[in-house]
Amino acid sequence: MSERHGGLEFGLTHLVRAFHLNWRYEGSDIEVLTSYVDRMPTDLVEAALVDALRVADPAVPAWVFETLWLVGTERSHDLRAHGREPAAWLQQIIGLCRGRLEKEGWSSPRSALPSPYGRLTGSVLDEITVVSAALLESALRDKWTYVPGVVPALSHVAGHACPDLAFRFLLRALTLFGPQITRGQYERYVALGAQFEYGELLVEGYDHLVD
Repeated sequence: MSERHGGLEFGLTHLVRAFHLNWRYEGSDIEVLTSYVDRMPTDLVEAALVDALRVADPAVPAWVFETLWLVGTERSHDLRAHGREPAAWLQQIIGLCRGRLEKEGWSSPRSALPSPYGRLTGSVLDEITVVSAALLESALRDKWTYVPGVVPALSHVAGHACPDLAFRFLLRALTLFGPQITRGQYERYVALGAQFEYGELLVEGYDHLVD
């Protein structure tokens, strides 16, 4: 089975990595966002746009995007603390990505098509439910990493936007909170990653969480 985007991270869950712990040394948040869109390969910009369009759907409330952005950036970029309205920031991402694609002569979708991975929605929702208690327990241990509403946000994206995107943000939540998981959970994550056509490194890097 072929791997999407060369087996590497992609989409919004790749974009959030630009807002690492020391991103402020690289400029303002809009400068960091613009730099990402300008320098990334075109296929990654398109992937970020597709993800952004999915969470910009009216069926997905703004708080869901705000929560997952905070998780994805490992709390390094709190939108409201930086004077950003979540919905406006999301539209900023969409506008910059569309501009780059049009500049490169690529077609720029106005809306996201239904996810081709809809058949996996139930499996992703099941994994979110299974790990939810461990996520909450780990999050509450450290007030600096706690983000309220993570599990409802993940579930909402899985059920109303795209299970693929929800699963990638679940992996980001594992990075932030570091809960212990069972061998069975880990093996199911790897199997899901294969069905989503991820590269091995995207999921197999979480084996250190196995209890």
